[in-house]
Amino acid sequence: MRNGSELPAGLVVPGAYEAALLRRLQDIDRANSPANCLIAQARAEGMVECLETVTHGIPAGHIERLYLLIEAAATERLQALEREQ
Repeated sequence: MRNGSELPAGLVVPGAYEAALLRRLQDIDRANSPANCLIAQARAEGMVECLETVTHGIPAGHIERLYLLIEAAATERLQALEREQ
């Protein structure tokens, strides 16, 4: 994965959500099986859904970028796990 200590430049979410979302992205990166990777992906996407529904003021473009970030991280990890087999 990319630098796991911060979100991509220009992507701003409330601080507490950012820390938790980074932990979920790390869970994806550390998944030891495809099933665990997909579970971590679902948890991260659930956080974004929460931001989408309860937090006003986060631009729709940022929400979309979060989904894409999660999808890219999960795809990268699933491919790595497949190569390890």
